[in-house]
Amino acid sequence: MPESYLWHMIVQTFLLTVSLMYVVPLVTDGGVAVRRNSFIRGILGVVVLALGNKVLWHVIVAAGAMSAAPATILTMGVVAWLVNAVVIFVIGKIMPGVLHVRSFGTSMGAALALMVCGWLITRFI
Repeated sequence: MPESYLWHMIVQTFLLTVSLMYVVPLVTDGGVAVRRNSFIRGILGVVVLALGNKVLWHVIVAAGAMSAAPATILTMGVVAWLVNAVVIFVIGKIMPGVLHVRSFGTSMGAALALMVCGWLITRFI
């Protein structure tokens, strides 16, 4: 693994953690927030969300929806948005000490905010 890739991944994780800790609670009016504003909990939240997304996408593909990528392209990301919202909602219910999630609606807002932040981070870094 090249050093520049590792550095890029560290910077992206840091910025996504900051997004999860400060941007998401602002957008969702506190409906989705990292508990006690701990940066370590923020990193844990980002890592668990990333792993949850990976696992859920593999489950969707294994369950017979082999057309997950074309569905995402045709719906302009709505499928990815819903998958992110489900992962945020489930992680909030499984790990309430790390991530507070008020409702599925707020998890949809959080997913949208994280997708926009992730896109901006990828675009400019």
